[in-house]
Amino acid sequence: MKPPKSVLTQALTLLAMVGLTLAVMAQAPEPDGAGVRPGVLPEKWLVGGPNCMEVPEFQVHEYNPDFYILRQSGCSHYEKPFLYLLFGQDRALLLDTGAGMPDVKRVVMETVDKWCARNGKESIPLVVAHTHNHSDHVAGDKQFQGVPNVTFVGADVDTAVAYWGFKKWPEDVIEYDLGGRVLDIFGIPGHQRASIAVYDRESGVLITGDLIYPGRLYIDDAAAFEASLERMLKFTEGKIVTHLLGCHIEQTDTPYLEYPIGSIYQPNEHALDLNRGVLYELQEIVRNKKGELQRVALRDLTIYPVNAEVWGALRAKRKEVEERQRLTQFKQPGGAE
Repeated sequence: MKPPKSVLTQALTLLAMVGLTLAVMAQAPEPDGAGVRPGVLPEKWLVGGPNCMEVPEFQVHEYNPDFYILRQSGCSHYEKPFLYLLFGQDRALLLDTGAGMPDVKRVVMETVDKWCARNGKESIPLVVAHTHNHSDHVAGDKQFQGVPNVTFVGADVDTAVAYWGFKKWPEDVIEYDLGGRVLDIFGIPGHQRASIAVYDRESGVLITGDLIYPGRLYIDDAAAFEASLERMLKFTEGKIVTHLLGCHIEQTDTPYLEYPIGSIYQPNEHALDLNRGVLYELQEIVRNKKGELQRVALRDLTIYPVNAEVWGALRAKRKEVEERQRLTQFKQPGGAE
């Protein structure tokens, strides 16, 4: 005897709902790697000091053979940004070019040459783009402009939007193929209007720029920040997310304790990676503030709203730090943002 149609419909609907829930909640039924290509983050980064003469300008870390993370030393610039270099079969992508006066082209091209030698290639085209348009992420741009086999993408929002192919910024999700390796790119303004997130399907890594990282989240547009959180959560539903990787570490490994602006040496810093749960934590706080975003210290980061007055105070502080450090540590231009 067949069940009544209404009962069958209800049962099918329930099964569909259960299936959807499992797809979202239980993304990997077995702890077998979830089908992503694994990688390893270092236990410690070279953070600059205490003896700067012994520290290279960049640390190049091989997350896996086709994914590299470059960390600029605090002895080169106190911002200590992270840069990301990903290889596909047809091209490589570099995200950001460093802070101050970095010798970034030499380090990147050495890494590209080594990758090519290991993979039996004479060369590979390199695309140089940015997570966003702040001075500590674009300082090495001129080194890549006009270089053969390098496509340079300007960091301003109009240039970036046009290159990636957005029709509706920042809502679109752009599929960008490096050759057998697809990246998903979408807009995450809130820290800076040209900010993008980059999801690497191969490794499950979500690169979040300066919007999400273990440190001070400088938010210059609260509404855009909230919308970007929602967009990021929606995008990651049902996806394997191995790490959220931002572009700085400013937090110590002690909960609720950060390093001050201008720190060169951070011997006990927080790990670079965060997990997807921090997005829910931020979402809850932003929703409860109902548009009146205030500074809030969390376990692993700080929400740090800024306006013209706060930006002015931060620039003054950074100028003071840079002038002091320039005399003893390294050469760098002033006015970092």
